[in-house]
This record gives sequence, structure tokens and C-alpha cells, in this order.
Amino acid sequence: MAEANLSVDVYDRLSERILKWEYPPGHRLTEEELCSEFAVSRSPVREALGMLAERGLVDKKARQGYTVRRLDLKEIKDLYDLRLILEIAVVEVLCLKGVGEPILDKLASRWKALLEGLPELASNAAGEDEEFHRLLAAECGNGALARTLADIDARIHFVRISDITNTERLKITCADHLEIIEALKRRDREKAVASLRRNIEWGKTNVEAAIRDALVRAHLAL
Repeated sequence: MAEANLSVDVYDRLSERILKWEYPPGHRLTEEELCSEFAVSRSPVREALGMLAERGLVDKKARQGYTVRRLDLKEIKDLYDLRLILEIAVVEVLCLKGVGEPILDKLASRWKALLEGLPELASNAAGEDEEFHRLLAAECGNGALARTLADIDARIHFVRISDITNTERLKITCADHLEIIEALKRRDREKAVASLRRNIEWGKTNVEAAIRDALVRAHLAL
């Protein structure tokens, strides 16, 4: 059991680094270095690397070991398309079943405060955006859907942090979110879907620039 826990711990820490671009695509992971860093034997390290390979975060090549998987631009855009489909399902369910006023009022207050605080840019704009969508998914009540969206969010986080980088973009995001909230209050499915689609598709158009920015940050950090 202890060794299994070690494998999960190593996996969690490595996957976080990869998803946050602390390791850029092509970065080589060696058992020796990881064993030394985490002060564990080869067994949990090998299991963790195998889990990363199964999830598609690293590639394994004979006699070359493991390297962080190189990004496929189409795959990232496909994830955005899947995210859009799932989040449309979320707002459709919420328009059908309704959302508690306290939750929507809390979200509205937060995004009005961000809007009124402009031109000051939120210190964690990407995190604020992710939290907004996470709360809506949780309110939907479908655990499998929420977990799938959380996994997609983790994979495209590097795009989100290169998304809301100026006051004009934050202003647009605030307006989109406030429109979604008002539409949910009225159970206006058409308006909610239209505002959500506009909000998510902008991020998709930013994928290529985000990849370039993330690569620069990752290489500078090494």
C-alpha cells in the first residue's frame, strides 16, 4: 500500500508540472533523476511514468525512456470543441432545472466587482474564469460531467493563463459571464448558450499564441 501511495504521489506531482508547463514538450524524464529527487525506489517511479504514458502526457520510446509529449494543435482545439459541447449541456440542464439565487447572486457580485475594478487586471484572471465554469458544472449535479470538464481544464490551463492578459479581454469575459448569469436566472437557454459559446470560442482562437507563450515560459524556467 505504501509503495502504491508513493506511485500516486510521484504521478500527481509530475502531471501537475507537465500540465503547468514546468516541463516543456520534449523534456526527458529519467528514472535515476526522479528516484533521487523524490527519494524513492525505481518501482513507484516506473509506475508513475506508466500512468503518465497511459494518460497521454508522456511518450515512451525503446532505449530512450520517457519524454513529455509534444503538443498536437488539433488535439488542443478538439479539447476546446469538447469543452464547448459539455458546457452547453451544463447550461441547458441549469436552464431546465434552475439554479439557486444565492449561487447566481454570489457569482454576479464577483464578476461585477472585477468589472468595476477595471482597468486593474485580476491577479488570477485565469483562475477566476476556471472557478466560474467549475461552479456551474458542479451545480449541474452530474459528477462524471464535472470530472471530465475538470480534466479538460487541466489540459488547456496553459491557454487560459495566456487568454485574459489585458483589461479589454477581462472586460469582455466579465460581460460574457454576467450575461450567462442573467440568462440562467431567466432560464433563457438561447441567450445562455450564445454567451457561453462566445466566451469559449475566443479562447480557442488564442491556442496558437498560447502555445508559443507557454513554450517561452517553460524554456526560460529550465
